[in-house]
Amino acid sequence: MLNLQSIRNSAVQKVPYNWALIQNLLPPKVNLELATSFPHAEFCLSAGDGYGYRWGKMLAPSEDIPLMLKSRDHRWRQRMTAGRLTSDLGHLSPTWQQLIKELWTSSYRAALAEMSGLDLKDCLMDIGLRRYNLGHAHFPHTDEPNKVLTHLLFFNQKWSVDWGGCLRILHNSRPESIFQDILPLDHTSVVIMRSENSWHMVTPLTCPESECRLALRVAFFQNLT
Repeated sequence: MLNLQSIRNSAVQKVPYNWALIQNLLPPKVNLELATSFPHAEFCLSAGDGYGYRWGKMLAPSEDIPLMLKSRDHRWRQRMTAGRLTSDLGHLSPTWQQLIKELWTSSYRAALAEMSGLDLKDCLMDIGLRRYNLGHAHFPHTDEPNKVLTHLLFFNQKWSVDWGGCLRILHNSRPESIFQDILPLDHTSVVIMRSENSWHMVTPLTCPESECRLALRVAFFQNLT
């Protein structure tokens, strides 16, 4: 399912920080199946000052969950207690289950490590599904300090630039310090290597109420125990 060579062949951009644009990670037919069966149930609103989106359960390999529960990062423990962190894929369609299982493989991790130059071997990984609707956004941020790398996959068959919802690569913390806007189209994914200046955001959605920005976030974290 995953075209890992598309990861290996992607060049790391050095400006304004280390990041990469990956094209055609998944076949068009698979992208369509994933968009059609994108989960709807058990999503929670993540709301705060300047942002908001709906997020599904956090998915982690079964071998990582015990390590997450020992970590100093209390969010994993909170999510496990609330039933939001799981290795059970039973609530997903067969196509989604296959994708998640491939994202959990050492070959996917190795492809990202080869492309990025980062050592991901001992990192903990979790995966989250995101749904953004009219009025949602994600304010400028650099991600938490223990995050090493993020891979963002998009699943929209169509998306207008007038609808907002772009992943915006920023020069600094100001929303208007635009380096590049990336539409959330299904042939595109983006890798961000976390640093003190890895500023990015999701621009406010102004799309029709019938539209929804569909995304998946794969994140690798330092094992803080």
